[in-house]
Amino acid sequence: MSEKRYARVLVNPYIFWGCYWLIWILLLSNFQPPGKALLVASVNVAAQGVVAFATVRFLIPRFLEKGKYYAYGLQAVVLLLVITVIYMRLTEPGLQFLTIKREIRYPRAFQFGRMYFILFVVHMTSAAYKFAADRFHSLHRQSELMRKQLETELQVLKNQINPHFLFNTLNNVYTLAYLKDDNAAPMIMKLSELLRYTLYDCQADRVKLEREVEFLRNIIAMQGLKSDIYKNQIELKVSGVHPDQRIAPLLLLVFVENAFKYADLDTNREGCIGISLNVDLAGTLYFECANTKRQLTDQDGARQGIGLSNVRKRLELIYPGNYEMLLSDLKDRFLVRLTIFRL
Repeated sequence: MSEKRYARVLVNPYIFWGCYWLIWILLLSNFQPPGKALLVASVNVAAQGVVAFATVRFLIPRFLEKGKYYAYGLQAVVLLLVITVIYMRLTEPGLQFLTIKREIRYPRAFQFGRMYFILFVVHMTSAAYKFAADRFHSLHRQSELMRKQLETELQVLKNQINPHFLFNTLNNVYTLAYLKDDNAAPMIMKLSELLRYTLYDCQADRVKLEREVEFLRNIIAMQGLKSDIYKNQIELKVSGVHPDQRIAPLLLLVFVENAFKYADLDTNREGCIGISLNVDLAGTLYFECANTKRQLTDQDGARQGIGLSNVRKRLELIYPGNYEMLLSDLKDRFLVRLTIFRL
């Protein structure tokens, strides 16, 4: 039985009133004959059940929730009076109530007041239950709406990543194919592996960290096919990765993409890209990506800012309060440090 179904069974009103009725019978059967105990229990529980049902299903929705407070108060008083009168008519005069050693015949006025007070307590308890249940359902609906909104927003952010990545990669393949470079075919093969990962594995909320690392290795290997310069000036260090560790898919892609896009490897022989990823024994991930950079135009800076803003939004949605991202835009290099606590 699922948790939701189990919770519905526990709060089922029919089960509650059935158990309440049985408790009344057990209590009264200690002081009165079984037949009379059954009758008194049935009349009492029926009277209280009618008040509870009318309060929850009629009085509060029709009057109180619509701001008709005077009408609500009047209807509640009339309801309790009518149910009390009906109860008194169904019970014999001078009802013996919970007595063992001697018979005590309570005055009718006392019985009337006692029953009216009991029904009043039932009415107030039912109203409290109604408000609590409505509040619970309201919070549950808000939680569901927020969850769906976050899922939609995350999907939008992921959809922004994939086409951008594909566009850049196809440009590289086109260049190699245009130059009739022998590396064009291997790059297309690498691209197919990357697309398989983004199309199928990345549909889940979390993926294995080792698969994400393999994805980064394939990107670096594919970039290395462009020229020997790229192959020799890119370094990736990975440590502490285990099969049971998981991470949000494509979370690190933007950093690596920006490093390749804005690095000066084509013009600077001393240019380099350094990427490191380490997970300590506590499960904290430390990611660092540094690249020497070319002179950026205002348009380049705006595009880079959009990508970093995108990943920051994803981090805030997926790891709220559980990450730290530091960006250092120095004169000759750009550095990103990302820490995710407790993967």
